[in-house]
Amino acid sequence: MSIVFIEGGSMSKSKKWLALALAVALVLAVALTGCSAKTEEPTSEEPTETMTLETIESGKLLVGSDTAFPPFESMNGDVAEGFDVDLMKAIGDKLGLEVVFQTEIFDTLIPTLKAGGKFDVIASGMTIKPDRQLEIDFTDAYYDSNQSLVMTKGTAYTGPEQLAGKKIGVQSGTTGEAWAKENVEGATLVPFKNATDAFAALQAGNVDAVVNDLPVSTELLKDDDRGMEIVSQIPTGEQYGFGVSKDNPELTAAINKALGELRTDGTYNEIYQKWFGILPE
Repeated sequence: MSIVFIEGGSMSKSKKWLALALAVALVLAVALTGCSAKTEEPTSEEPTETMTLETIESGKLLVGSDTAFPPFESMNGDVAEGFDVDLMKAIGDKLGLEVVFQTEIFDTLIPTLKAGGKFDVIASGMTIKPDRQLEIDFTDAYYDSNQSLVMTKGTAYTGPEQLAGKKIGVQSGTTGEAWAKENVEGATLVPFKNATDAFAALQAGNVDAVVNDLPVSTELLKDDDRGMEIVSQIPTGEQYGFGVSKDNPELTAAINKALGELRTDGTYNEIYQKWFGILPE
Protein backbone atom coordinates (compact mmCIF):
# COMPACT_ATOMS: atom_id res chain seq x y z
CA MET A 1 0.00 0.00 0.00
CA SER A 2 1.33 3.47 -0.87
CA ILE A 3 0.12 6.65 0.82
CA VAL A 4 0.38 10.09 -0.81
CA PHE A 5 0.36 13.19 1.37
CA ILE A 6 -0.35 16.62 -0.07
CA GLU A 7 1.09 19.59 1.84
CA GLY A 8 -1.01 22.71 2.27
CA GLY A 9 0.94 25.94 1.70
CA SER A 10 -0.14 27.59 4.95
CA MET A 11 0.64 24.66 7.26
CA SER A 12 3.68 25.00 9.49
CA LYS A 13 6.43 22.38 9.32
CA SER A 14 5.69 21.01 12.83
CA LYS A 15 2.00 20.69 12.07
CA LYS A 16 2.76 18.91 8.83
CA TRP A 17 4.91 16.32 10.63
CA LEU A 18 2.22 15.84 13.28
CA ALA A 19 -0.41 15.23 10.63
CA LEU A 20 1.92 12.77 8.86
CA ALA A 21 2.58 10.87 12.09
CA LEU A 22 -1.13 10.62 12.86
CA ALA A 23 -1.88 9.39 9.35
CA VAL A 24 0.81 6.70 9.51
CA ALA A 25 -0.44 5.55 12.92
CA LEU A 26 -3.98 5.30 11.55
CA VAL A 27 -2.87 3.26 8.54
CA LEU A 28 -0.87 0.86 10.71
CA ALA A 29 -3.80 0.38 13.07
CA VAL A 30 -6.14 -0.46 10.18
CA ALA A 31 -3.58 -2.84 8.66
CA LEU A 32 -3.06 -4.68 11.93
CA THR A 33 -6.80 -4.97 12.50
CA GLY A 34 -7.21 -6.38 9.01
CA CYS A 35 -4.49 -8.97 9.57
CA SER A 36 -6.07 -10.06 12.83
CA ALA A 37 -9.50 -10.43 11.25
CA LYS A 38 -8.12 -12.54 8.42
CA THR A 39 -6.46 -14.89 10.87
CA GLU A 40 -9.67 -15.47 12.82
CA GLU A 41 -11.99 -15.91 9.83
CA PRO A 42 -12.51 -19.51 8.67
CA THR A 43 -11.39 -20.19 5.15
CA SER A 44 -14.13 -20.59 2.58
CA GLU A 45 -12.11 -23.10 0.57
CA GLU A 46 -12.67 -26.81 1.22
CA PRO A 47 -9.48 -28.68 2.19
CA THR A 48 -8.35 -31.48 -0.07
CA GLU A 49 -9.41 -34.98 0.91
CA THR A 50 -5.93 -36.22 1.73
CA MET A 51 -5.42 -33.32 4.17
CA THR A 52 -8.63 -34.06 6.06
CA LEU A 53 -8.14 -37.80 6.48
CA GLU A 54 -6.56 -37.62 9.90
CA THR A 55 -6.07 -41.37 10.33
CA ILE A 56 -4.31 -41.84 6.97
CA GLU A 57 -0.54 -42.26 7.21
CA SER A 58 2.15 -42.52 4.55
CA GLY A 59 -0.35 -42.17 1.72
CA LYS A 60 -2.10 -45.46 2.51
CA LEU A 61 -5.75 -46.29 3.15
CA LEU A 62 -5.85 -49.40 5.38
CA VAL A 63 -8.91 -51.59 4.86
CA GLY A 64 -10.17 -54.31 7.21
CA SER A 65 -12.06 -57.16 5.53
CA ASP A 66 -13.27 -60.72 5.95
CA THR A 67 -11.49 -61.94 2.82
CA ALA A 68 -13.48 -65.18 2.53
CA PHE A 69 -16.60 -63.64 1.04
CA PRO A 70 -16.47 -64.01 -2.76
CA PRO A 71 -17.14 -62.28 -5.09
CA PHE A 72 -16.74 -59.25 -2.81
CA GLU A 73 -13.39 -60.24 -1.34
CA SER A 74 -11.26 -63.37 -1.40
CA MET A 75 -7.58 -64.23 -1.39
CA ASN A 76 -5.72 -65.25 -4.53
CA GLY A 77 -2.53 -66.41 -2.87
CA ASP A 78 -1.40 -63.39 -0.86
CA VAL A 79 -3.44 -60.91 -2.92
CA ALA A 80 -6.97 -59.78 -2.09
CA GLU A 81 -9.39 -59.59 -5.01
CA GLY A 82 -13.08 -59.01 -5.57
CA PHE A 83 -15.75 -56.37 -6.11
CA ASP A 84 -15.08 -54.56 -2.83
CA VAL A 85 -11.35 -54.68 -3.46
CA ASP A 86 -11.56 -53.16 -6.94
CA LEU A 87 -14.07 -50.55 -5.80
CA MET A 88 -11.95 -49.50 -2.83
CA LYS A 89 -8.86 -49.28 -5.04
CA ALA A 90 -10.77 -47.02 -7.44
CA ILE A 91 -11.79 -44.86 -4.47
CA GLY A 92 -8.15 -44.79 -3.35
CA ASP A 93 -7.14 -43.55 -6.80
CA LYS A 94 -9.61 -40.69 -6.46
CA LEU A 95 -8.17 -39.79 -3.05
CA GLY A 96 -4.55 -40.22 -4.08
CA LEU A 97 -4.05 -43.08 -1.60
CA GLU A 98 -2.72 -46.63 -1.88
CA VAL A 99 -5.33 -49.14 -0.67
CA VAL A 100 -4.06 -52.01 1.49
CA PHE A 101 -6.41 -54.85 2.54
CA GLN A 102 -6.00 -56.64 5.87
CA THR A 103 -7.81 -59.90 6.70
CA GLU A 104 -10.00 -59.85 9.82
CA ILE A 105 -12.75 -62.13 11.16
CA PHE A 106 -16.09 -60.54 10.29
CA ASP A 107 -17.54 -60.18 13.78
CA THR A 108 -14.36 -58.46 15.02
CA LEU A 109 -14.33 -55.79 12.30
CA ILE A 110 -16.45 -53.18 14.09
CA PRO A 111 -14.77 -53.41 17.53
CA THR A 112 -11.33 -53.34 15.88
CA LEU A 113 -12.24 -50.24 13.85
CA LYS A 114 -13.60 -48.53 16.97
CA ALA A 115 -10.42 -49.33 18.90
CA GLY A 116 -8.39 -47.57 16.19
CA GLY A 117 -4.86 -47.98 14.99
CA LYS A 118 -5.23 -51.07 12.77
CA PHE A 119 -7.27 -49.96 9.76
CA ASP A 120 -9.27 -46.96 8.55
CA VAL A 121 -12.19 -48.53 6.68
CA ILE A 122 -14.29 -51.70 6.70
CA ALA A 123 -14.94 -53.11 3.22
CA SER A 124 -16.51 -56.51 3.76
CA GLY A 125 -19.97 -56.79 2.25
CA MET A 126 -21.33 -55.26 5.44
CA THR A 127 -25.04 -54.45 5.61
CA ILE A 128 -26.00 -51.00 6.87
CA LYS A 129 -28.03 -51.65 10.04
CA PRO A 130 -29.29 -49.31 12.77
CA ASP A 131 -27.50 -51.21 15.55
CA ARG A 132 -24.21 -51.00 13.64
CA GLN A 133 -24.79 -47.30 12.94
CA LEU A 134 -24.78 -46.70 16.68
CA GLU A 135 -21.15 -47.84 16.75
CA ILE A 136 -19.69 -46.71 13.40
CA ASP A 137 -20.59 -44.53 10.45
CA PHE A 138 -21.40 -45.92 7.02
CA THR A 139 -20.81 -44.46 3.60
CA ASP A 140 -23.57 -44.27 1.02
CA ALA A 141 -24.83 -47.71 0.01
CA TYR A 142 -22.93 -49.29 -2.88
CA TYR A 143 -24.67 -52.69 -3.30
CA ASP A 144 -28.19 -54.11 -2.80
CA SER A 145 -28.49 -57.65 -1.45
CA ASN A 146 -30.86 -60.31 -0.10
CA GLN A 147 -30.41 -63.53 1.87
CA SER A 148 -30.60 -67.13 0.67
CA LEU A 149 -31.20 -70.58 2.08
CA VAL A 150 -28.87 -73.30 0.77
CA MET A 151 -29.45 -77.04 1.20
CA THR A 152 -28.30 -80.31 -0.36
CA LYS A 153 -29.36 -80.71 -3.98
CA GLY A 154 -32.77 -82.30 -4.40
CA THR A 155 -34.12 -81.17 -1.03
CA ALA A 156 -37.74 -80.05 -1.31
CA TYR A 157 -38.09 -76.86 0.75
CA THR A 158 -41.53 -75.73 1.85
CA GLY A 159 -40.78 -73.01 4.39
CA PRO A 160 -38.95 -72.06 7.62
CA GLU A 161 -41.07 -74.47 9.65
CA GLN A 162 -39.33 -77.31 7.82
CA LEU A 163 -36.07 -76.31 9.53
CA ALA A 164 -37.30 -77.01 13.07
CA GLY A 165 -34.95 -79.47 14.73
CA LYS A 166 -32.32 -78.95 12.03
CA LYS A 167 -28.81 -77.51 12.22
CA ILE A 168 -28.38 -74.28 10.29
CA GLY A 169 -24.94 -72.96 9.45
CA VAL A 170 -24.48 -69.18 9.59
CA GLN A 171 -21.59 -66.76 9.54
CA SER A 172 -21.17 -65.29 13.01
CA GLY A 173 -22.27 -61.67 13.39
CA THR A 174 -24.02 -61.44 10.03
CA THR A 175 -27.52 -60.49 8.89
CA GLY A 176 -27.96 -64.12 7.83
CA GLU A 177 -27.52 -65.19 11.43
CA ALA A 178 -29.95 -62.47 12.55
CA TRP A 179 -32.59 -63.59 10.01
CA ALA A 180 -32.32 -67.22 11.14
CA LYS A 181 -32.70 -66.23 14.79
CA GLU A 182 -35.81 -64.18 14.04
CA ASN A 183 -37.54 -66.45 11.53
CA VAL A 184 -36.68 -70.08 12.29
CA GLU A 185 -38.07 -71.70 15.45
CA GLY A 186 -36.75 -74.90 16.95
CA ALA A 187 -33.53 -74.98 14.89
CA THR A 188 -29.96 -75.03 16.18
CA LEU A 189 -27.78 -72.30 14.74
CA VAL A 190 -24.16 -73.27 14.16
CA PRO A 191 -21.96 -70.17 13.77
CA PHE A 192 -18.84 -70.15 11.59
CA LYS A 193 -16.15 -67.53 11.27
CA ASN A 194 -16.73 -67.17 7.52
CA ALA A 195 -19.15 -68.21 4.78
CA THR A 196 -16.83 -70.72 3.12
CA ASP A 197 -16.53 -72.70 6.36
CA ALA A 198 -20.34 -72.83 6.65
CA PHE A 199 -20.65 -74.23 3.11
CA ALA A 200 -17.91 -76.77 3.78
CA ALA A 201 -19.88 -77.97 6.81
CA LEU A 202 -23.04 -78.36 4.70
CA GLN A 203 -21.13 -80.29 2.06
CA ALA A 204 -19.72 -82.57 4.75
CA GLY A 205 -23.18 -83.17 6.24
CA ASN A 206 -22.40 -81.46 9.53
CA VAL A 207 -25.28 -78.98 9.10
CA ASP A 208 -28.59 -79.32 7.25
CA ALA A 209 -28.74 -75.84 5.69
CA VAL A 210 -26.90 -72.54 5.40
CA VAL A 211 -28.38 -69.05 5.51
CA ASN A 212 -26.10 -66.60 3.72
CA ASP A 213 -26.05 -63.48 1.53
CA LEU A 214 -27.53 -64.31 -1.87
CA PRO A 215 -24.72 -62.99 -4.12
CA VAL A 216 -22.11 -64.91 -2.13
CA SER A 217 -24.14 -68.13 -2.19
CA THR A 218 -24.55 -67.72 -5.94
CA GLU A 219 -20.79 -67.32 -6.37
CA LEU A 220 -19.87 -70.25 -4.15
CA LEU A 221 -22.35 -72.59 -5.86
CA LYS A 222 -21.11 -71.98 -9.39
CA ASP A 223 -19.36 -75.33 -9.01
CA ASP A 224 -22.19 -77.85 -9.54
CA ASP A 225 -20.04 -80.65 -8.13
CA ARG A 226 -20.49 -79.31 -4.59
CA GLY A 227 -23.92 -80.94 -4.37
CA MET A 228 -25.73 -77.90 -2.94
CA GLU A 229 -28.28 -75.45 -4.28
CA ILE A 230 -30.22 -72.34 -3.32
CA VAL A 231 -33.68 -73.58 -2.33
CA SER A 232 -35.03 -70.16 -1.36
CA GLN A 233 -34.17 -66.53 -2.02
CA ILE A 234 -35.05 -64.46 1.05
CA PRO A 235 -36.02 -60.83 0.25
CA THR A 236 -34.48 -58.78 3.05
CA GLY A 237 -33.74 -55.59 1.06
CA GLU A 238 -30.26 -55.10 2.49
CA GLN A 239 -27.69 -52.53 1.38
CA TYR A 240 -23.93 -52.75 1.81
CA GLY A 241 -21.84 -49.76 2.90
CA PHE A 242 -18.22 -49.12 3.84
CA GLY A 243 -17.69 -48.65 7.59
CA VAL A 244 -15.75 -45.68 9.00
CA SER A 245 -14.99 -44.57 12.55
CA LYS A 246 -17.31 -41.91 13.98
CA ASP A 247 -14.12 -40.00 14.84
CA ASN A 248 -13.32 -39.56 11.15
CA PRO A 249 -16.33 -37.97 9.38
CA GLU A 250 -13.98 -36.36 6.84
CA LEU A 251 -13.07 -39.80 5.51
CA THR A 252 -16.73 -40.80 5.18
CA ALA A 253 -17.42 -37.62 3.20
CA ALA A 254 -14.36 -38.16 0.99
CA ILE A 255 -15.36 -41.76 0.17
CA ASN A 256 -18.93 -40.67 -0.61
CA LYS A 257 -17.62 -38.02 -2.99
CA ALA A 258 -15.36 -40.56 -4.71
CA LEU A 259 -18.23 -43.08 -4.98
CA GLY A 260 -20.38 -40.46 -6.65
CA GLU A 261 -17.63 -39.67 -9.15
CA LEU A 262 -17.11 -43.39 -9.93
CA ARG A 263 -20.82 -43.81 -10.64
CA THR A 264 -20.82 -40.73 -12.88
CA ASP A 265 -17.73 -41.61 -14.92
CA GLY A 266 -18.79 -45.25 -15.48
CA THR A 267 -16.05 -46.89 -13.40
CA TYR A 268 -18.56 -48.33 -10.91
CA ASN A 269 -20.52 -50.05 -13.71
CA GLU A 270 -17.32 -51.52 -15.17
CA ILE A 271 -16.30 -53.02 -11.83
CA TYR A 272 -19.85 -54.30 -11.19
CA GLN A 273 -20.05 -56.01 -14.58
CA LYS A 274 -16.60 -57.55 -14.10
CA TRP A 275 -17.64 -59.36 -10.91
CA PHE A 276 -21.36 -60.02 -11.44
CA GLY A 277 -21.60 -60.37 -15.21
CA ILE A 278 -24.40 -57.82 -15.48
CA LEU A 279 -24.87 -54.09 -15.08
CA PRO A 280 -26.51 -52.75 -11.90
CA GLU A 281 -30.24 -52.10 -12.13
